[in-house]
Amino acid sequence: MVDDTIWAKSNGTSLVQHTEDVLQAIDILREKQQSCVPQEWWVALQYAALLHDLGKIDPVFQAMLKKEKLENSKNDIDIPHGLLSLFFINPAAFSFSDISITKAVLSAVAFHHWRESFPDLMLGFRANEIKEKADKVLNSRGEWEGYAKRLLNELQCLIERFHLNPDVIRINDVLVEYLCYNNLGSAGLLVPPYTLVFLPEQISSSAKQDDWEKLRLFITGNLMRADHFASLVEDDRNSYNISDIEWGRPLPFEEFDVTLTNRFGLTNYWQKTFFEQKSELRGDNLVLIAPTGFGKTEFAYLWGAGKKNYFVLPMQVAVNKIWERTKELIEKNNILDESVALLHGNADLELYSYSKEKGQLNSESERRKALDMAHHLAKPYLIATADQIAPAALRYPGYERILASLMNGFLVIDEVQAYNPNAAAIVTHLIQQTAVLGGKSLLMTATMPPFILQEIERRMGLNKNQIIRLIDEKDFEKVASSTRHRLRFLIYNGDYDNVAEDIIDAACDNKKVLVVMNTVKAACAIYDKLNKKLQAGKQLIDTLLLHSRFTQSRRKALEQLVVDQYLPNRTDRDETPCIVVATQIVEASLDIDADIIFTEPAPADSLVQRMGRVFRRYARSATDNAPEKANVVLIIDSSKKKGDDTLLASGIGKVYDRDLTAMTLVMILAAMDGVIALDEGETGVNMGFLLNTPWSQCFRERKNTNKKAYPNKYLCDLIANNNKSIVFSERQKMNWVSYSYMALEKGSQPDYPLNLGNYLEKYYDTLSILDHGYCSDRRRDAMKLFRNICEITGIPNKLVDEFYDKVREWVIKSNGKLNYLKLATEILPQFTVGCPYNIAIKDQTLTHVDIDRILEPKTDYKVRNKLERWLSDIYVLDLPYCHEKGLIYYE
Repeated sequence: MVDDTIWAKSNGTSLVQHTEDVLQAIDILREKQQSCVPQEWWVALQYAALLHDLGKIDPVFQAMLKKEKLENSKNDIDIPHGLLSLFFINPAAFSFSDISITKAVLSAVAFHHWRESFPDLMLGFRANEIKEKADKVLNSRGEWEGYAKRLLNELQCLIERFHLNPDVIRINDVLVEYLCYNNLGSAGLLVPPYTLVFLPEQISSSAKQDDWEKLRLFITGNLMRADHFASLVEDDRNSYNISDIEWGRPLPFEEFDVTLTNRFGLTNYWQKTFFEQKSELRGDNLVLIAPTGFGKTEFAYLWGAGKKNYFVLPMQVAVNKIWERTKELIEKNNILDESVALLHGNADLELYSYSKEKGQLNSESERRKALDMAHHLAKPYLIATADQIAPAALRYPGYERILASLMNGFLVIDEVQAYNPNAAAIVTHLIQQTAVLGGKSLLMTATMPPFILQEIERRMGLNKNQIIRLIDEKDFEKVASSTRHRLRFLIYNGDYDNVAEDIIDAACDNKKVLVVMNTVKAACAIYDKLNKKLQAGKQLIDTLLLHSRFTQSRRKALEQLVVDQYLPNRTDRDETPCIVVATQIVEASLDIDADIIFTEPAPADSLVQRMGRVFRRYARSATDNAPEKANVVLIIDSSKKKGDDTLLASGIGKVYDRDLTAMTLVMILAAMDGVIALDEGETGVNMGFLLNTPWSQCFRERKNTNKKAYPNKYLCDLIANNNKSIVFSERQKMNWVSYSYMALEKGSQPDYPLNLGNYLEKYYDTLSILDHGYCSDRRRDAMKLFRNICEITGIPNKLVDEFYDKVREWVIKSNGKLNYLKLATEILPQFTVGCPYNIAIKDQTLTHVDIDRILEPKTDYKVRNKLERWLSDIYVLDLPYCHEKGLIYYE
């Protein structure tokens, strides 16, 4: 028996049912969002939902869905159903107040499923396919009219229920005839949203661009959300309801207050007091600059109370912690069960590990539901890595779904200084877009480069009250002047000999010592030197090495040791001295407290983060706790590199910008010598001293590029001749960061005599590209561009045989029922390690994991296919690896 139902999906969902589901989802959005857009826009969105899949009435499309053969279909042209839908829409039946709304509806219908072939179909070498389809519809008009009338009859109840005009569904004879002889791209009906092919058209209408973009994003983005969510429900009605598209409710201010009062044990905690005194700032666009450990996250909870919140952080580790913290706070006492969503590349593994640790091992279907709800932006609290949200600023196909949600949401961006200049520009643009669209943003950070702050202030029109420097607030005056860090320099000549002696002396003085190096290579080298000296002196001091090139499980175990045993941040800790050697992974992700830090130079904001791991116990103290002897030691390498200039430190020029790092050191030296005062404020400091000797010799001249210069040597000599130390107050640390970036900004002026590099140029150039309508062709490419991915995951050769044995044993025990989460959480972390791409391919080609060494030749093909897919991005690394030092390589 032939099924003559018009299908929308291959699972048999009818087009009428799917359309109803999408319209219902839009009704839920309208009810829950309570947005301030004109009601006419919601009506336009309903029309877009009614019309978006009309093109699926095509017999060719129906045959494909139903896996049926169509008679005489050899020459039938199959074009994307969104474009074909336009053939059956009568724009004259719309009664919108502005033609732009009609255009937005038609564009949303046409492009709600973007295809890379669209530019070619509209203007390029495949445009003839549209013409042929139009010819077919025109020549068989009666037949196609029958399809359209039949669907109209089936949709009649929905049309009446949602008070829509049935006349919008009919063959558009004018368009069909036009397309028999012309391109769709030149019809003037649509504004294609992506690809540079169509950019001139978008730029030419830039005067009304903001209003048009808001309208287009609202209709297209919400149509995508409703369409995608309806499809999710239709695939599993036992797990989902259409009403779940906006699940639960955000916590109001009063309920947050009760929860936070219980947490702090205070009724007048500063975050609450702030918003009680400045209630007009709650829910407004804000920038909050506050030292680490002062409760910025709790400030964000109250700022966004009662609204849908998106928390965006740079690293997965930080995201996982905020997710746990938010989940436990908001869902405490079942206030809002399962209302906090987690979104990043390994969210499924984190959900599995979290529930396992809590002894509440959820089923795979429950975890899958949690992930689906996160991807569909359905929950009131979404905690995500920036690469999941920020690349929407790059306008990849489908980005409208994110921005449409942000139009009615509250976006919290944490630690913007952690991003490279390109990523920081993308975040800046996203904040601006959110503001233009009507959403609200809170940018929180411990340190803020002034050039980023100025750009955000300018683009968003912030006034001075919207930029909150916590230490400038009246209640924090004593904290601003409090001290806990004294800094000095230590010069060494490449072999770490005297540095190791100072580190060991500090440990012998009963101190917990943290050593932070810029590269893994340098961390391993100083760790080796320390161990040799300790062994030679027969000194028993616990020493540990931590960096990112261990296997996942080993790194996690080492991090746990550092947090719980070596450098715990708690009052009842064991004070046994120790030495922890690490890379910059300790800057933000670990809650630790050392007595002293030896660190390589880095940009000021990174050094402030590292210093924050020392005397953390005094972070909120309003008194002077800086010791008489320095507890921050900047170690400077005076050995020579290629080209005869001095090294200064590992990773300079690769990990960190040379001129920004040098400027950071110059500012300390100038403050030590009384040339500048670090408490003068941003407007009071005079940067003219940089043009004078000896400071100018620390940088290259803009002219005379042929002249051989040794700026690192001059800088190193200045440091070597300085035997002073300097105490930093909390305010001075922030000013130190600001002055370093302000100097670079001055150096970006074309007539400035010194060449201070291109750090700021990268930021402004990326912003300029985004301002001019940059579009990424794929979401994956946009995420890569944001993250600047340059490493691969592999298994060191030493571990590969054991890995094959483990996986083989797991496959046999599974008896054909393989579970990816089991593989990803219990096996892969024991063996996989991240490796820089350029190191992995050095003098060799990349080798994939050999499936044949795991599986028997007669293994079921489904098992083989699964394993091949799951292990496709994992390589064998021909590099040494050891349990104590991790992956060993030389750059």
